[in-house]
Amino acid sequence: MIPRSPLERASLLAGGLIPRRGETWALAALLAGFVLMAAIYFQTVPPLEGFDATAHVRAVLHLRATQRLPRLDNATAQVSYELITQPPLYHSLAALAAAPWPVEPALALVQASSPNPYFEKGLSERQTLTLPNVPWVARAPLQAARGVALLGALLAVASAWWLARTLRPAQPAFALAVASVVGFNPVFLFLAVTVTNDGWAAGTVALTVALAARAAVQGKPPRVWLWAGAAGGLALLTKYSGFLAGVPSLVLLAYYTRRMGTRAALAAAGWALLGGILVAGGIYGRNLWLYGELAPLQRMAAVIPALNRAQPWPWHEVRDYVPWLVWSYWGTFVATIAPSAFLESVRAVMLVGLAGLPLALLRGNGAGDAAPGWTRPWTVAMALAWALAVAAAVLYWTRTVSFGEQGRLAHVAAPALALLWVMGWQAWLPARWQPALHGGMTAGMVGLALWGAAILDDAFHLPPVLANVTPDRVIDAHFAGGPVLLGVDLPNGAALAPGAPLALTLYWTTPQVIGENYTLFVHLAGQDNQLLYQFDGVPAAGRHPTRQWRPGEVFADSHTVALEDIALEGVALEDVRRDGLATLSVGLYPVADPSQRLAVRDAAGAVLGDRVILGPVRLHAQRRVGAPPPRLTARWQGGIGLAGATVQQDGAGQPVAVALTWWSETVQQQELTRFVQVLDAQNRVLAQADGAPQAGAWPVSTWRAGDQIGETVTLVARPGAGQPAWQRVVVGWYDRQGVRRRLVAPTAGQDFMTVMTRGE
Repeated sequence: MIPRSPLERASLLAGGLIPRRGETWALAALLAGFVLMAAIYFQTVPPLEGFDATAHVRAVLHLRATQRLPRLDNATAQVSYELITQPPLYHSLAALAAAPWPVEPALALVQASSPNPYFEKGLSERQTLTLPNVPWVARAPLQAARGVALLGALLAVASAWWLARTLRPAQPAFALAVASVVGFNPVFLFLAVTVTNDGWAAGTVALTVALAARAAVQGKPPRVWLWAGAAGGLALLTKYSGFLAGVPSLVLLAYYTRRMGTRAALAAAGWALLGGILVAGGIYGRNLWLYGELAPLQRMAAVIPALNRAQPWPWHEVRDYVPWLVWSYWGTFVATIAPSAFLESVRAVMLVGLAGLPLALLRGNGAGDAAPGWTRPWTVAMALAWALAVAAAVLYWTRTVSFGEQGRLAHVAAPALALLWVMGWQAWLPARWQPALHGGMTAGMVGLALWGAAILDDAFHLPPVLANVTPDRVIDAHFAGGPVLLGVDLPNGAALAPGAPLALTLYWTTPQVIGENYTLFVHLAGQDNQLLYQFDGVPAAGRHPTRQWRPGEVFADSHTVALEDIALEGVALEDVRRDGLATLSVGLYPVADPSQRLAVRDAAGAVLGDRVILGPVRLHAQRRVGAPPPRLTARWQGGIGLAGATVQQDGAGQPVAVALTWWSETVQQQELTRFVQVLDAQNRVLAQADGAPQAGAWPVSTWRAGDQIGETVTLVARPGAGQPAWQRVVVGWYDRQGVRRRLVAPTAGQDFMTVMTRGE
């Protein structure tokens, strides 16, 4: 009904049947917020990381290249199974959007970046690779297809608002809450920015029901149902699940019959059928002509034998999947699953809303419902019929279709579920508090969407590019094929103990584009090269396979080795949880052949072998108990202190050994050699002992802050030194280049400490 006078318009505004200016701005703000949130997801999610995204892109590019509808045969299935299982609306729109760019570069990009070989191995949550230096001409068709998907999702949000606004015209905030529950669902946003027709399926079904509700609730003439039928035709051109739009439409038609009479209802059904035939009749007539079916399900099963399960699951197994279907509706993004805190929060919100539905029905009709005759029970009946029909379909797909156990398939009923939850929530509160509740639900859904974006960013983001990196332990090892290991940090020291894991950060770069996927390994080996710990996988927690590395960029790759996690076959716990030394090493090998490790050279070109030795690691049977620092008699640069020194002499008064107690003030990253010397009055060396503390059992590079190391050093007389009178005994440290460490105290700058002078 179009208002023809100011009086009619005022009447419609008072009844809430058309939006006021403030509501228009509120709707605009909601849609703008949805687009803004989608932009965040667009930047977070890689182009081909959606459900079946690669197959959808291949379908789009095929239609772009051929510009004709495909036949459902084996040749088409080889191009993309989505051309077999889906009607053509979304793929055709995306192909039209991709028309300005050639097909070949985009197809080459899809072939090069998909699949990620580590995805099926469970070593990465990324299905595809984000390759470096990809020209825009190759990326543009993919981005265009994502943009088309976003338009379908935007249609779903707007249609959900329109539907709720039609059913409860006196509660503008109610419509905003319903649309927010639909649009700010993290999974729905994920679908909105990936290459998929799910957003269009939800949008066209929601539009169909919204148009049917407008015609039924507002008592429109039968011919207005033509538009609902046309929208239903669009739904049928998007997915075969579009038939489910008929369930809520039949409920609305039943109300229309009650209000307008049987004759008007039959005419309305005829107009709706005509609209559907005008829009989708050609495609479905083609199906019937070529394959003998309106929806060619048997043809699909024949062309794609793996489409249907060999044996349908028993119903008790399907029942066990129901919680998963609920979680995957809200928080499953292919292989990335939201944490339990997220899922439990959503479940609590759902349960409160569903528990409020009986209260909503008991309260009867309220001022917020449309008039005349449209009551709250009618809204609940329509939404329940819609939701239950889709739920039954999802359970059927779960039982019979391979990989059909996905809650995202229920998003074609997203407005119905949102209506039920918002009505249930508001039933707990007095009417005067309900607008505040609606605003709170809208804000809460925005928060949930941001939470989902953070989850996806953690799964997909590339490691940040680092500048001016100076690793604690510089290595500069060059692997065949391009990877370069610049160095490693061991921030807590090179030691392992129960409850005190070993943390290490590797710094990688490459001077060239890497053409192969190389698997990283990190090994900890004990005596006789027995492997105690093994990591084989992808750097940056599975997010950064080597083919993604960008020339000249440096990134960090962190790992944690804990004694509690060591469970290699054939490794006894007593071999790990005892005092001793192990060796930490890293290397790379091609993904297809672990036996072919990459050769590695140092910066000068010298061959290092097939791995890089990062250094020794101390194993402790028990966790070190912290002790207060002792009083130090000497301190060297780098945080090494001397807590005690006792010179042992033989019967003739000659120094023969020195008992030393060392203290580490900080984590030690470099290997040092300790020296003890007996000098005469002319500083000639009469006897000495150089080496790592405790005869190599406590290398300095394994010291952690607070470690106290005791040792007794036996002095060995230098050949030809004779027996001149000794004058003093000194101790000190030097590095691998022979450069001595300087004292900080008691004599700053001196490169040794005198621990005994003759006559003392």
